[in-house]
Amino acid sequence: MDLEGIGAMSAAAVAALGVPAAVLVGRWQMRGALRAAEETGRAGIAQAESTYRAALDAVRTEADAAHQQWRRGIRRDANAGFLLAMTRCVQAAETLPRGRLETSQVLSAAEDELIRAKNDLSAALWVVKLEGPPHIADGAGSVSSLTFEFTAALARKAEYHHAASILYHLSLSNPTAAELDASLMGLAVVVSETGYNARPGARQMPPQEVTEAVERATELHGQLSDDIGMSEWVVLLNEALNYYTDPEALKRRLTSSVEQLLPACRQALDARSSTGNPSLATDL
Repeated sequence: MDLEGIGAMSAAAVAALGVPAAVLVGRWQMRGALRAAEETGRAGIAQAESTYRAALDAVRTEADAAHQQWRRGIRRDANAGFLLAMTRCVQAAETLPRGRLETSQVLSAAEDELIRAKNDLSAALWVVKLEGPPHIADGAGSVSSLTFEFTAALARKAEYHHAASILYHLSLSNPTAAELDASLMGLAVVVSETGYNARPGARQMPPQEVTEAVERATELHGQLSDDIGMSEWVVLLNEALNYYTDPEALKRRLTSSVEQLLPACRQALDARSSTGNPSLATDL
């Protein structure tokens, strides 16, 4: 074989070896490009996820803040509505006619107004219980109970003054009524002097003087039953026995209860979940 043939064969061999090498190099380069593209894609996805999470967190934070603000607004309205209903209830009771002879219609109209005010207070209390938080609902429940006690005491006082006015005007022309009026005043003095406690739960036996005074007053009322009804008589007798709780004592307790509730309401409305207090965050 001549030199040209040998050169041709060598060139062919080199070419044959160069093709696989080129393919191999091409594959390595393609794998490198794929890995780079994959890493770039992962980095892009990670960046996109991070951006999405940041945006989602911002939206959640804003939504939580808006929800807390809305909850505080609802609770503020509930608390304010309850306190206003309590005030109207007390005012309705304090305007009940006392100390003068009123017609039954006037007293009945005032009592109807008080009943409506008490119903409004009950409804307002349910709103506070629904909206919470629990410790505010408990405090409002105590205020509501004391309000009902206080208004009931004022209503009894109004009924007593109405009955006493009837007895007084009757006594101006009826000696038996005048004697009954004096007998009831004497009974009140005996109760005070003996320290007898006729209120529920006292379980104290009445002294002989009290028993005799009650029997005499009851006897006199029996002669006036057509002029003084049973409801008026019961009110007159219980007042003489000091059976009812003093409205002023109940008013002081109510005022104290409201003064304790107000700061608690303010604290609950000012609370933030970011304060780190788990109980406040839960309440919100």
